[in-house]
Amino acid sequence: MMILMMLALGTFLSAFFSGSETGFYRVTRVRLLMDAMSGNLIARGLMWLADRPTLVVATVLIGNNIANYLVSFSLVLASQALLVGWGESVQTMVPVLATPLLFIYGELLPKYLYYNAPYLLSTRGAPLMIFCAALFLPISMIVISLESLWLRFMGGKSTRFSVTLEKRELQRVMLEGQEAGLLQPVQRELAQNLFTYGMRPVRQFAIPLRALPTVKAGTEREEILKLASQFRQRYVGMLDANGKQLVGCYSVSELLLGNRPRPMPVYEVPASESTIQVLCKLQAQASPMARIVDGRRQTIGVVSRDRLVTLLLSND
Repeated sequence: MMILMMLALGTFLSAFFSGSETGFYRVTRVRLLMDAMSGNLIARGLMWLADRPTLVVATVLIGNNIANYLVSFSLVLASQALLVGWGESVQTMVPVLATPLLFIYGELLPKYLYYNAPYLLSTRGAPLMIFCAALFLPISMIVISLESLWLRFMGGKSTRFSVTLEKRELQRVMLEGQEAGLLQPVQRELAQNLFTYGMRPVRQFAIPLRALPTVKAGTEREEILKLASQFRQRYVGMLDANGKQLVGCYSVSELLLGNRPRPMPVYEVPASESTIQVLCKLQAQASPMARIVDGRRQTIGVVSRDRLVTLLLSND
């Protein structure tokens, strides 16, 4: 009875840790975050572990080693107890013959189940996973320390979730929403573009100031329209008295209506600011263009509101 209990425990632990590893990399972090923000303690615990992938990997490795040891030890004891007098060669065959069954029920089947129902099974097993993570923490710290040394001296890559993985998770969520009829294709593309381009620094989409047609304050309407026609631009920049700093811009459509040249403001934004933040500011201030500056407030380029909107609405 003791041997059977040890074998059952080892098989259960092997299935649990093998499946949990698949579940942690399969579960949708967006749903975890929403449930955690709503006060779900289990979701908070899973989110805490998901933000520490090195600890999860160390816990799974230690747990699998313990499970494999229990299974191997129980099989050896069972063969010695049941096959007395059959010889060592026959007793050795018992663990070998049991390996396919253990692989199916202790590795393959749990991974398949966790792959198809990651959130349900991960939340059900979260208390045990958190308990094991705390129990194995002294040994896990050794693994975490070795990873830190590897990153410092060998230039390896951290096991933290990358932006690419988060992007794939968001794409999966949006695709599931579209298949369920909750989102239209254009809404899914907009969300994907917002994630792809919206968080990037605005300097990545700036154009050099020399690529923008510019004039000095007080330039005649006909000359501004001629310059805009040569560059095929909707806006013409206005420079300060020294002819070095961009302080405003003219709208070609306004000039074509016969209006007098009246410059619109061009706002200064840091190069590190995100694209979506700059777009929101331009939209709120009704400004068609922003001047991108570095840490010393030197102009490194300009970006138009139309360009930022096009990035979000593109279907590439």
